[in-house]
Amino acid sequence: MKIRSRKFAGRCGRHKGYNPAVDGAGGIRGGCARCGLLLEIWETSLRLNQLIRKFDPAHDDLERPKPQAESADPRQLSLIE
Repeated sequence: MKIRSRKFAGRCGRHKGYNPAVDGAGGIRGGCARCGLLLEIWETSLRLNQLIRKFDPAHDDLERPKPQAESADPRQLSLIE
């Protein structure tokens, strides 16, 4: 199952400096609906991460996949041998 393949970079048009991770609910000015949605998206992503870690504690989404070492083509002649 593929869930977290999407990167989201959303901002409020009126409050460009609002960052839900830093400002939280107290940083929403005037009950702005878009800032509220950003906060809800942030909280939901945190909840999703918690659930994934509860399901598989060994899962490490911060570790990048290691590139597989390319083996030499058997048809290629070696200059060393």
